[in-house]
Parts: sequence; structure tokens; C-alpha cells
Amino acid sequence: MHPETPRPRFWSRDNLPRLLAALFSGAILTFVSPPIERTFPLLGTIPVGGLHFIHWLTFVPLLVAAADPSGGRAPGSRPLRGWLASRNFRLGYLTGFVGVFLLFFWLAQTIDLFSNIPLVLASLIVGLFAAVFGLPYGLLASAVAPLRERFGRSWVFLFPTLWVTMEFAQPALFPYYQGVGQYRNPYTWQLASVFGAFGLSWLILLTNSMAAELWLASRAGRPLPLRHAAVVMGLFLSNLAFGAWRFQHVESVLAAAPVARVAMLQQGVTMVQRIQDRGGEVLKSWLTLTRKVVDAHPDLVVWPEGSIYYNPTEERLAEGFGEMTSQNQFAFLIGGGTREEDPDNPGHRASWNSAYLFDTSGKVAGRYDKMVPMPFGEYLPWPVSYLKPWIQGVGSFRAGKTPTLFQTSKFSFTTPICYEAILESQMRTLSDGDVFVNITNDGWFGDTAAPHQHAMLAAAYAVELGRPMVRIAYTGVSMIVEPHGVIRYETRPYTEVAEVVDLRLATFDTPYRTWGRAFPWVCAIVTFGAVLALWRGRVTSPPVGA
Repeated sequence: MHPETPRPRFWSRDNLPRLLAALFSGAILTFVSPPIERTFPLLGTIPVGGLHFIHWLTFVPLLVAAADPSGGRAPGSRPLRGWLASRNFRLGYLTGFVGVFLLFFWLAQTIDLFSNIPLVLASLIVGLFAAVFGLPYGLLASAVAPLRERFGRSWVFLFPTLWVTMEFAQPALFPYYQGVGQYRNPYTWQLASVFGAFGLSWLILLTNSMAAELWLASRAGRPLPLRHAAVVMGLFLSNLAFGAWRFQHVESVLAAAPVARVAMLQQGVTMVQRIQDRGGEVLKSWLTLTRKVVDAHPDLVVWPEGSIYYNPTEERLAEGFGEMTSQNQFAFLIGGGTREEDPDNPGHRASWNSAYLFDTSGKVAGRYDKMVPMPFGEYLPWPVSYLKPWIQGVGSFRAGKTPTLFQTSKFSFTTPICYEAILESQMRTLSDGDVFVNITNDGWFGDTAAPHQHAMLAAAYAVELGRPMVRIAYTGVSMIVEPHGVIRYETRPYTEVAEVVDLRLATFDTPYRTWGRAFPWVCAIVTFGAVLALWRGRVTSPPVGA
């Protein structure tokens, strides 16, 4: 540390370049997020986001700003209080707050649209969300200067390790790991089959750290860390080479694989319009779409989550669905609610979010009840459950207890419903089939970034767990994701779709599916050792100047 260095006030003119650097690193995360089409005056409709290539340098401004040892804990201050009050912590917290708030502002729009909470209050709720989930960014930024002082230029390898540990340990409603942003870059994304998205997070933060160290060395007039840079470049190029090899290998297997025909059905209505329709009108709309595809002889027809308001097993419905499937010889997966007597509370009724399969004989071949209902959407979790009488738009769904493996004549599949498709533990539980069929209703999020983010987070598991994914969303984004990450037949939200597409059937036993989260556990062990060395004040290599 350098106590003689002046410590400018955080919101001062002297600190303005650092503030701008932190704001830039946070705000630019929206450009790394999935591409969304937006209409602007004079400019027309243009895509926003999807610039995954800038992710490799996104955090450089923050890391350079946080490398200044004078921004650490003030001498003589209490450890925790001094750490949280440090300039570097605040810079990282500012980056995290801005990034999380902008990435998840769709929460405010959704709350405003489908509840009785106004947009201003909903924005404050998202602000609280960002205030909590921005904290890890502050902790990580405050570690940059100590790591550089204790470990020298080797900090560029330790900082990504610390970042992965924080991603792994941090509880998250929406597990938006940095590495997932590479899901549209096929050659870099193949690493997810080995280490999961955590491996890409590590590599992204490694390149950011190395670029920051080169910047700092150049600014200070010191020799550039060329050996470290060569190692980092070697790792980056090796990943590209592995990605190119795996991509071609998977593609060659898929090219020779059997093909199933799947009907992609999607409606071009908003949920504001849909909830005003009667149940019979909704059912009729899905039947109309289905009639458009029967002549293409699909093997599987899918209606998404919440496509009907009734139990599909009600006598008249089951008879009609059974006749439709037996006459046209396709398997029929339908997302609908189940309301029946509560087995845990006789005499009372309970609700589940379910998926039913009718086979080609017209019989119900199985049912799956969503095992992980979405908090704040399908139920209010403790300790805010007592607010249920005053908050509109929140359901009361029970959790299912067991996974279901459905079977068609050509392949087996499981059906992660909505939120389940972004949860690693649940997707691993459901990974015994040949295909993931993810049914969802993202229309509740409106025309926001949410459907695109949700699709991105779900698509990751096709590569990580080596299974193709059919994603059918009520109003989009619907698509097929192959085991090397290629996205096919992607739909635009709020457009009507009725077509039959090819699904290439091949599964791959990926290292990630076999090893699980071994990589972040290794990162956690290394992080523990690094923190212990920092705590004891051990210097393993000569410190570098700021």
C-alpha cells in the first residue's frame, strides 16, 4: 500500500476517469447480451446486443482503475468497514450495479405489465436486486490491487479463478454467468462441453486481466509481460483449435444421424391480448395452428407451457386429442395446468404446471409436473409469502417430485418447463433422454430482453450436456439448439409460426456431464489458497507497480 498517495473523494472530479471506466464496463454488458431487434427514430429497426467479441475486453477499464493500490482500505480502518468503503470496492460495485440493473430491467417492465405495482416502484425493486447482486463485482474489484502486490503479474491467472469461484458460490435466481455470452460463437463455445460456462468465464476474465496488465505496464513505462501474454494467447488459440475440432466432429456425427420431424408452433399475440380470451378461443387457436402442419407428417407436435386452461385429461379434451394424434400418427406434447385433489391434504385441491404426452395410439403416455416452480411468478417464497393477498399476478403452484422420461417411436425426451431450463442441477436431472424439449411461455415478459436471455441460458445446456434441445415458446423465442451450439429455426418473438423442421438425433457424453462442476471446485480450492496467502502476507513474486 502507499499511504502517502492522496485519496481523492469517490465522487470527485479527480476520480472521474475511474468512475467513467467503471460505468463503461457495466453499461457495455448490455451489448454482450443476446441480440434484440429495437426500433429507433430515424434509424429504423436495428439489432442491439450480440457483440460477443467485445466481451474479451469488457472489464479492462474497470481492472485498470481498480489496480491502483491507493484505492484500497485506508490505513488504520477496521478491516471489513475499511474494505467496503475502499474506492476500488465502490468502483466494482458501481460496475456491478449498472450492469445488473440494465441486464435485468425487464423485471421492472414485467412487474409493471402484469401486476398492480407501478413502473417506478418496480424499478426500485430491480434497483434493490442490482444492489444485492452487484456486491460480488465490488468484492472482485477490491481484490485486484492486493493480488498484483502479492503475486505480481501472475495475478492475471488468479483473478479469473477468483471470478469463477464467485460465480459458483453466488446464489442467483437467474444464473447469468459471463461465459454464457459466447453461446453464438461456435468455436469458442465448445469449451462449455468440458468445463461448462465456467470455463468460458475463466478464459474471458483471463484475457481481460492480461489486457489490463499490458495497459498498466505500458502506462508505467515498465517492460511488457510478454511471457505471460504468450501463455494467455496460447490458451486462447488452443481453445479455438479445440473448438474447431469439436465443432467439425459433432457436425460430422449429426450429418449421418437419423432425423425426426418436429412441429414448431408459436403464436403472434401478446399475453395482454391472450388473457382477455376465453379458454375455448385459446384452444381453438392452437388447433388452427396444428392443422397447418399435419400434412407435413410431423413425428412430434408440441404445444408450449400454459397452452390450454384445462387439464388435458378431461374426458372431452382427452378424446379429441387422442383422435387427433391417432388419425395423424404423431406424438403430441401439450403444456397445461393440472388441478386435482391434493394428495398431501385430502379434501383440498392443488395445482401443478404440467406437460402431458399423447402417443400415436391416442392414449396419454405420461405426465411431468414441473419440479422447480419459478419464485415470484408461480409462488411467493418465504419470507414474503404473507404478501400474497396484496400482490396480483403470482400463482400458487406445487412442485413436482419426479422426472419423467417420455418416449416416441424415434427418440426419448424430457421436458424442462420454463425456468427449469436454466438451472444446472435440474437440467442434469433431466439429461437421461435423447432430447431436451423445453416448453415455456415467455410472453409474460413482454417485448423485453427477457425472452432472449432466457433462450440463451437454456441453449447453453445443449453443449454442456451433449443433447439437442427443442425449445417451443408460446410467443417466442423458439428454436432448435444442436449439441455443438448451432441454433436452427430461431423465431422472432410475437410472430405466428407453424412449420415442421428437422431434428438431427445424436447425443454426446460430454466431459462436463461426466465430471459435473469439477472446474469451479478446483477454482474454489485455488482461491482459498490465494486468500490464505494474502491473509498471511506472503509475497510469491516481486510486486508490480501501479
